[in-house]
Amino acid sequence: MNRILFIFVITSTSGIPDKSCDRIRIGNNWYERETLWSDLGRPYNLNIHRGSNTLFFSYTQPETYSDVDFQLAYYNLDSNDHQNIVGIRGGCAVAINQATDEIYLGGSEGIYKYNMLTKLADFYKEDGVNIWALFYKRNLFYISYPDQKLYIEIDDKFSPVKEFIGMEVDHFHVNKDNDIYFANKTGLYKYDNDNNNIHIVNNLITVRQIVEDIDDNVYICTNLGLFSIKVDELEKVSDMKNVHGLAFDRDNNIVISDEKNIIKLINSKSGCIDDKDHW
Repeated sequence: MNRILFIFVITSTSGIPDKSCDRIRIGNNWYERETLWSDLGRPYNLNIHRGSNTLFFSYTQPETYSDVDFQLAYYNLDSNDHQNIVGIRGGCAVAINQATDEIYLGGSEGIYKYNMLTKLADFYKEDGVNIWALFYKRNLFYISYPDQKLYIEIDDKFSPVKEFIGMEVDHFHVNKDNDIYFANKTGLYKYDNDNNNIHIVNNLITVRQIVEDIDDNVYICTNLGLFSIKVDELEKVSDMKNVHGLAFDRDNNIVISDEKNIIKLINSKSGCIDDKDHW
């Protein structure tokens, strides 16, 4: 399998850099852009079902920004088949159990399961609950809106996560080592299970998404650029500030979004002569 990965060691860029180019540098690697879907409104919450190599995400219609009318959609990275997902009012959340191929979608009236064969979403649970975000790691989690409370599904029922009662949560992630990271309007934090306390990772950034690549490396998409987590510290890998979402496909290729486009990054042997991020 041909994998395109972030590489943080010192490498040399082969080829002659172009004097003017439209490539992107992440870490020490350069990428060309392939726009997959354009003229969207702020696509975010990118999440790829790796079995089918299908990207799921949410966006808003440009003409309805003031109304914040969310719409879920999918894009198959192999066939280029893409369309909106019908039947979910205010659809804005995605979580995927990669082991069982279960795809959970959230909207303003609860949680749904997406059927890959019928391309329809069937109601699952939490009727009438406004779902802000979903996350899957052995259990299904959701964040409610507008109170930003975190819930977990245990024994077919959802209950508040007791360690987070009284906290606002906008983003939630558990890595392979069961380290818990979460973010809200005040920054990015790590919850220490052993000592039942919270550490500040960074209180200067606005987190847009927390994701993992297929090698379990954790990345943070923020208003100040892209970061990786290295021993509870953030390491900046790109100064791109206009990235709204980030995901990795089955081959670890990078898919990102800006204010209007879904973009796949393709590894390039040459970079830009001024050695800056072009975004």
